Amino acid sequence: MEFLSLRNALCLSIGLLAPIGPALAEEAAATSEAVESDSADQPAAVEKDVVFVQDSLPFIPTSNTIATKLPVELRWTPANVGVVSSDLLREQNARVLTDALDNVSGVNTQTFSGVFDFFVVRGFDSVSSGLVLTDGAPEPEATFYQMYNAERVEVFKGPAGFLYGSNPLAGAVNIVRKQPVPSDFGIAGIEGGSHGTLEGRFDVNRSNNTGDLSFRLNGLWRESDGYRDRTESEATAINPAITWKPSDRSSLNINFEFLSSDYMPDAGIPLLFPTSQLPDIDRERSYASPFDFSEQDVQRLQIDYELKLSDTRSIRNKLYGRSLDWQTNGTLLFGAFPTPFGALVPRTLTLLDDDQNVWGNQFEFLYQGTTGSIRHNLLAGLEVARYTDEFTLDVAFLPVIGLDNPIETATEPLILLPGQSVVGDAQSDVIAPYLVDQIELSEQVQMMIGLRFDNIDFEDDARGISRSDSELSPLLGIAYSPSESISVYANAAQSFSPPSPRSTDGPKPEESEQFEIGLRKSWRDGRIRTTFAAFQLDRENIAITDDNGFTQQTGDQRSEGFEIEAAFDLPQGVTGTFVYAYTDSELTSFSELIVISQDPFIPLNMDRSGNNSPFAPEHLASFWLGKRFRNGLNLAGGVRYIDDQFIAEDNLATIDSHALIDAAVSYTIGNWRLRLHLENLADEEYETRGFGSSSVIPGKPRSGYFGIERRF
Repeated sequence: MEFLSLRNALCLSIGLLAPIGPALAEEAAATSEAVESDSADQPAAVEKDVVFVQDSLPFIPTSNTIATKLPVELRWTPANVGVVSSDLLREQNARVLTDALDNVSGVNTQTFSGVFDFFVVRGFDSVSSGLVLTDGAPEPEATFYQMYNAERVEVFKGPAGFLYGSNPLAGAVNIVRKQPVPSDFGIAGIEGGSHGTLEGRFDVNRSNNTGDLSFRLNGLWRESDGYRDRTESEATAINPAITWKPSDRSSLNINFEFLSSDYMPDAGIPLLFPTSQLPDIDRERSYASPFDFSEQDVQRLQIDYELKLSDTRSIRNKLYGRSLDWQTNGTLLFGAFPTPFGALVPRTLTLLDDDQNVWGNQFEFLYQGTTGSIRHNLLAGLEVARYTDEFTLDVAFLPVIGLDNPIETATEPLILLPGQSVVGDAQSDVIAPYLVDQIELSEQVQMMIGLRFDNIDFEDDARGISRSDSELSPLLGIAYSPSESISVYANAAQSFSPPSPRSTDGPKPEESEQFEIGLRKSWRDGRIRTTFAAFQLDRENIAITDDNGFTQQTGDQRSEGFEIEAAFDLPQGVTGTFVYAYTDSELTSFSELIVISQDPFIPLNMDRSGNNSPFAPEHLASFWLGKRFRNGLNLAGGVRYIDDQFIAEDNLATIDSHALIDAAVSYTIGNWRLRLHLENLADEEYETRGFGSSSVIPGKPRSGYFGIERRF
């Protein structure tokens, strides 16, 4: 997330223009972890053995890797880490990352104009305060992260800079992909349903007789007409991976993924001025220009090597590359204004051409042993990375359009608005040593120490900006477990984000600080596991533009709250999850620059201090329940509740609370599986985040999808 120029350019563009209107089976080691969790992709008889004979608990996460990059029991993890297992992803038919995150407490999921994943963690949004990783390597901004090849999703809530560097001020999300295993299996399936949706997936794994060479291939194709006018989409992905184990002590994994996605941006429905209410119009209606589109090509290359030097020492190396080629035009609405001739909707068109690249290497030394009476599970690493971002962002004039009778009159050539274009050619070079040590002080007490020191050299040739930053990100945590069924923990952590290139008073990095305490308890031999966590998370030195056009780092934000989580996997195939979060997120010191007039240019600085953070509902809850029968039938369903939420810092417009009910039915017979997924069963009318602060996107109505799979 080092693409500071693009992020700041997007924020600046929207911030200046919008006010024109209204202002993760038990897992002991990584290999066994992959084999067990791939049980869902084995022939049906194997899957049945896993669930009922081996008595594994696929719906109850018991370990994670995101907190230390090593398998650590959740009982000894001094943080509330959310893990979404492959079984849950599969049962819910999760398509993109936000579908998975609906199962994690304290995470509110949205989209950004319908073209990439956007979410809020403990009151802080993913663009400014989050980091997404794939197999432990950072991703560019921003895309839909497809779940077709996901093994599980892990979420570290709170400052994660101690391990992952700059920008995860409020959390980090790690998508763990399916890897080759020493087995032969495969699955292929097709799906069709509402809104002209068609999809095909496949997952094939092959291995040689000795099991030291394995190959896996995952693929996806999906297209949809969308549930709103002119919101067609298409996604294609292929992910080959190969694992070679030349000896019992070494392994090499090579993974390449290519994804192409075309999603039509959704401008949403404009809100009425001055009430910021949703107009009574057709919820499928589009006000986007004929020039809107979004095309993304994502490539991921990763080479992982591990060598065990002794029973207690090993080394590993991760070489990774990520690229995002993104071209998009998106209509920005400024609300609907009453006139004697009917309500009119002012619009502009943002034009983005963006090329992002990440290349890096992580070299790590691992030690598991004792010094005196103290046992260590230690990881020491060095990350070297280069982030580049070359982009142009322009804003073009669009003619106003009628609210009730939207007749399109926009034609080419497009006329760019003066003073609104931004160009970036940025490069960030990162050198960062880091260390994480899980220290076993006794049979009941473990301590975790994390520390990372980032050296960042930033240059933007397009604007003649250069800067060097050095920051330390620490974490200190402790866990006390008097028995296997209960543990209490506490942590304190800090993270940073490099300062805004526009800042004039320092500049200073943005910083976050969190204090968290928690309690974990399990019942019925671990078949029911619960977590309670309470936290306070602060973000400081937010860059804010004043009424003179200068950026000052005077903004602060605070979130306080608590989270409750439960997962159960009971006899006779009854499974489920429950999560609840209460979050009080406030803009403790915040102002916003709005533009009253473009000609002449008249800015006005509005104080938003004391307002609630946008897209940070006080109450979030989700419940999912399933029942697996021995004859192959599986019934499941659940409800997700989202409380009222503001859509912007001005707190003028609100998305009302709503509850969404989903259900799933599947039947496995031999090597075939039939499945039916129903979404929004009650056909609840609700809204989600729009583009800017003057529009919202109607949520998906009642929808159904039927699929058939063949295992071989």
